[in-house]
Amino acid sequence: MSIDFHILTASKDLQPYESELRSTAQSTTDIVKKLLPIKEVDIVFYDNPRGTIDEIGGIGGFTPNANQIFISLNPRHVNFKKALEEELLFILSHEFHHTIRWQKSVEGDTLLEALVFEGLADRFAMEVVGRTKPSPYSCALTPEQKKIFMKKAVQEWNKPTYDNNLWFFGSKPVEIPRWTGYTLGYDLVDKYLKKHPETSASKLVSVDASLFV
Repeated sequence: MSIDFHILTASKDLQPYESELRSTAQSTTDIVKKLLPIKEVDIVFYDNPRGTIDEIGGIGGFTPNANQIFISLNPRHVNFKKALEEELLFILSHEFHHTIRWQKSVEGDTLLEALVFEGLADRFAMEVVGRTKPSPYSCALTPEQKKIFMKKAVQEWNKPTYDNNLWFFGSKPVEIPRWTGYTLGYDLVDKYLKKHPETSASKLVSVDASLFV
């Protein structure tokens, strides 16, 4: 089961971090493999500030399918070195969980599945690193906002299509705040895990999203 790391260093600014990136990627892989069976995955690190989360130091992840993980980096971020030490393991674990859930056949691309997809991945990353505090994007709403937007999500989460940019990235922040989908998804999974302390995000990687409703 090959896990390959690819570091795109044409921009030059990533070159000083190549050794640390490979070391963290390998250690993350070793930890995750103890919890979940990882199949063939290519992990690509590249200089792409627009794909990063500024609030956690210039790192971001994207997993389009079961075999590819793209880690966007901003080596010019003032907190980048700290983020490599404290956030890269978390982000990689989150994305690894995605690759495994991608292997599950999902009936349609619904908002509910997307919420659970992200909520499970973040709880898995917390499981891996031993963190108890959620990421900024998983606690981005007030309690009142959670009630309002969960009610709105329920009304449309089984529809065959949804606006991913609207729900997750704040394409229309006046309508739905940035990171709403991440926060709602985290809450769905978190509430289930609190009711079922005998299980974990690693054990639930392939369950149907309806389990959390």
